Amino acid sequence: MKAFLAAVIALAFAFPARADVNYNLAKDQAKRAVNQSNAEQGIPPSYPQTPSAPGTPPADPALAATLQNITDLRADLTVLIQADDAQAGADQRAALMTHLSAAAAPGKKAATDSVKKLAGHLITAASGRKILAAQNAVLARDLHALFNRAHLSAVQQQTLLDSVKKILTDAGVPADDADNIISDLKQIAAETQ
Repeated sequence: MKAFLAAVIALAFAFPARADVNYNLAKDQAKRAVNQSNAEQGIPPSYPQTPSAPGTPPADPALAATLQNITDLRADLTVLIQADDAQAGADQRAALMTHLSAAAAPGKKAATDSVKKLAGHLITAASGRKILAAQNAVLARDLHALFNRAHLSAVQQQTLLDSVKKILTDAGVPADDADNIISDLKQIAAETQ
């Protein structure tokens, strides 16, 4: 009986510790994303940056893959935002399609034609829209989440779609282009459910 109680107590302390590690990794990634976004806009960091311990493997490989995918999508969007026009942004199509496809959970991939269509609409909407840089991280996160519709309720999906539409319209993207992206995302969400 004492051994059983000792095992239960040990497990009770082990699970919160692992959750804290994952939480801290995500929090550090968010801080780095904010600092990078601020640096791109010329705003100095509001708190000192503390480098992560080198060589420390992430506690959860799925979390690490998610964070890497969001970072990759953000980098793709940054290239599009900095492009002079959609023609220049089209050079990013292959990388964007790869990272969008990778956002979906294993076994829940969207059709290639749907991803290609979304990539084309994103290139048209985001190319040269410098104002999107301020919401780049949120847009990348929302895109990643919508490619994982199986993990979202209908209310959460609608909230993310509304967020994407607001980001696009606030950046001056024409309503037709924003609607095309929302339509594409709904199609992809249905395919990845």
